[in-house]
Amino acid sequence: MAIINTVSTRLQLALTTWPTGRGWMHTIAITSGSTILAGMVATATGFVNPIEDVKRPTALKVLSAFIFPALLEELFWRAAALPHPSIQPITAVHAVPVLMLHVLWHPVIGELEIWPRGRVTFSDPRFLALAVIVLGGATASYIVTGGSVYAAAFAHGVPVALWIDFFGGLV
Repeated sequence: MAIINTVSTRLQLALTTWPTGRGWMHTIAITSGSTILAGMVATATGFVNPIEDVKRPTALKVLSAFIFPALLEELFWRAAALPHPSIQPITAVHAVPVLMLHVLWHPVIGELEIWPRGRVTFSDPRFLALAVIVLGGATASYIVTGGSVYAAAFAHGVPVALWIDFFGGLV
């Protein structure tokens, strides 16, 4: 019962913590940096070809990327799994294992066919490297905004929306 109360409190705090203007500025900077870095790595490794893979985006896909995977995953992997900064500071001891579990969860859900379309992509080492970058940005955004799941979802959602909508990502 204690774990249910803890998770419930964490979720409530994460959902009611809205970034300040400064928090949004930090989140935008983190999101820009992690998205650019991920784009450079994706291009350098051949995971994405920015010339050949360009697609015409659709508003529905862009919006859906912010709901799933971004917001729903961030509710679990940041809000529920990490202590809320208003109660306990988040350190690398908390953040790194949760980040790595989140990254490694991707090949598991592909293999278990929870998300069968991702089976090949989610096991690709290039994807996993990109996931570390993007989800690291989401973790950093969560921390610097004092535990806002919206900031983490933004940092997660922007690169995913770009990948899915502009570069034909398979999710």
